Order: sequence, then structure tokens, then C-alpha cells
Amino acid sequence: MTKKVIPWNKGLKGVQKHSEETKKRMSETRKGKGYGVSGKPPWNKGLKTGPRSEETKRKMSETLLSKRGHDISEWKRYRGRCSYLTELVYAEYNHMINPNNYRRTKSGVYGGYQIDHIQSVKECFDLGLSPEHCCRVENLQMLPWKENRLKG
Repeated sequence: MTKKVIPWNKGLKGVQKHSEETKKRMSETRKGKGYGVSGKPPWNKGLKTGPRSEETKRKMSETLLSKRGHDISEWKRYRGRCSYLTELVYAEYNHMINPNNYRRTKSGVYGGYQIDHIQSVKECFDLGLSPEHCCRVENLQMLPWKENRLKG
């Protein structure tokens, strides 16, 4: 005995369209409940949205500066520059950095290796060293991804 499968549209052909009256009724019942019809997305639940004022940005920057000892955007720029330079140096000197031709992978791939900075990028940033100094050939090595992650 075969089981009869009822399709999702129950055999109706084409796309069902709501009448204007039905659309209006649905719109009225949803207003003010955080649906898209009311203009308020459900995920912000009426919180203030929009661009931050310059004063708010300044206060946030000062808070981050006092907590971390540096401006977060400065660290992001440094890290991004190091990432870019690391790839350039690896492309040019991969025969020195990766003489055994290990396969480069992301974390979690069995048998995969990653480029590692012997003196970490964060340490170089804290010491005030340039990104160019941090990404020298002498500071790069290949490590299995697990060891690289354990280093922090």
C-alpha cells in the first residue's frame, strides 16, 4: 500500500493571491506588533536606531582607550596590514617559510598547517614595532593548526 502524499499547495494551481480586503485586514491586525508592516523590525523592539552622534563615538573611543590602552581601530588597521604583508611575504618566500610544501588550511582540517608569527602580531603591536618588522621572513613559520591555536 502506497502512502498518498499531499503537496504543500493541496493541489491548487498557480500562486494564491490575497484580495485587497484580506490584505488590509491582515495589515490592521499586525500594526504595532513589531512586524514589518508597522515599520519596526522585530529584532530591535523599538530601540533607538540610526547613526551615532559624534559625541557618542568620542565617548565610546575614550572608554575603549582606557580599557585596552589603545584605540580599537588602530589595532584593526595594524592587524589588517600585517595580514596583507604576511601573504605578500609568503608568496615571495614560500620556499623558505614552507620548504616541505605543507598544505595550508583553516583550523579543524586534519593534517593542515598555518602560517605562524613567531613573535605574535599582538606582541609586535604592543611593542610599537612596524607591521613590516612583524611580517619579516625570519618571523614566519609553518605550524600544524592545532599548535598554532594553542599558542593563542
